[in-house]
Amino acid sequence: MSGVIARTPPLPALRIMVVDDEPLARSLLVRLCKSIHDVEVVAQSDSGTAALEAAHSLQPDLMLLDVDLPDMSGFELMRALRGGSPPASIIVATNSEHALSAFDAGAIDFLIKPVPADRFNEAMRRARGRSEPASNELPRLPPQTAWTPAADRNVPAPPRLLAAERERRLYLLDPEKVDYIEAYGNYVRIWSGAVAYISRECVKELAILLASSGFVRIQRSKLVNLRAVSYIERPGHGIFVFALSSGTRLESTPTYRADILRALYPTEFSRRWAIQKTPIVTRTRLAHSVIE
Repeated sequence: MSGVIARTPPLPALRIMVVDDEPLARSLLVRLCKSIHDVEVVAQSDSGTAALEAAHSLQPDLMLLDVDLPDMSGFELMRALRGGSPPASIIVATNSEHALSAFDAGAIDFLIKPVPADRFNEAMRRARGRSEPASNELPRLPPQTAWTPAADRNVPAPPRLLAAERERRLYLLDPEKVDYIEAYGNYVRIWSGAVAYISRECVKELAILLASSGFVRIQRSKLVNLRAVSYIERPGHGIFVFALSSGTRLESTPTYRADILRALYPTEFSRRWAIQKTPIVTRTRLAHSVIE
């Protein structure tokens, strides 16, 4: 008797309404949607009034919403849809000026035009994560991460909490529960799972503050918490790809290769770089030899 293989039923498509009064911008967003197999565009609107009517009749899961519409702002449309089960919203704008207002209004993400495909895919993963039932969420297990402090390591006192804002509320975030931090205009955006918060700190200062807590700078504008990393890929050319337990993938730039190696291999890296006044060429070779 042959065994029966249980198959997990596919998730329903994420039903999206695109709201933008610029035909080109709207078509580009639709094209990005169509590039993802589990996303369906159910409506396109060029005004807030039309979007409001369509949202009531079609009940989309998510709106891709331009911040400036001819008859109302994107924020006004979000307020008009409150009550009952309104769709989630991702605000789209030409610059980061409205980022803080977007998160204050309850948007789950904020995209800047023209929207890169990888950034759009990341936003869709977060939207999908928010639409799935909580029972389907996988727990983040510390033993599965790539960085766990050794028991005999001299671990400093727990860092202070991070003050960050979301939906007009101030939160005190435990850094250990933060996945990564990215620069966002004049602010930084702090990601914990699928939820983003806005902070008035800067990446450079946070990199120093959180270094002893497992955070490493992987780009000029990004810090990643190594506790949130499931595994790391090495495509070459000094680049690392960090796959987080939340499903997000972050790619480093070669500029921060040495910082990453120092965080991943603190003992080995320190030993090989201990010789003072070593020529820069030799030091570079030593850094390469750590993992290659």
